[in-house]
Amino acid sequence: MFTLLFVCTGNTCRSPMAQVLAQKGIAQRGLKEQVKVASAGTMAWPGAPASAHAQKVMADRNLDLSEHASRPLDEALIREADLILTMTGSHRDMVLQAAPGNDGKVFSLREFIGTEGDIADPFGRNEQAYACCAGEIEEAIEKALDRIEQSLKRGSQDIV
Repeated sequence: MFTLLFVCTGNTCRSPMAQVLAQKGIAQRGLKEQVKVASAGTMAWPGAPASAHAQKVMADRNLDLSEHASRPLDEALIREADLILTMTGSHRDMVLQAAPGNDGKVFSLREFIGTEGDIADPFGRNEQAYACCAGEIEEAIEKALDRIEQSLKRGSQDIV
């Protein structure tokens, strides 16, 4: 089983949206038996729900975040993950600082798909900001899943 982990700051907005969007894409590609998706936050408070705007924006896409409970990133999650995609370059750096030697499996989401920039945090902003953020994440995840799917078809869990 290939484990994909999304990381943001609080694990209440971007990474939970990324998680359910990736799960949807994985199901559509018929990869549910091969890929497990999780999310965590570099500064998450354990058990916090997804933000109301994140829940609404995902519900508009027929995705459910109502049962989401945030969790802090820890060494076990880092160790178990085959690929860690962060929302920003600074999140990537925090993961690598917390668990040195994982350079080959930790990337910002945009870096992984060959583009520059971060996925901006919509926290504290309006629903439209969350919708825009979700669209950016969804577009990047589609490209990331293309790469992951190709690797799995080659019989490799080594994505990079």
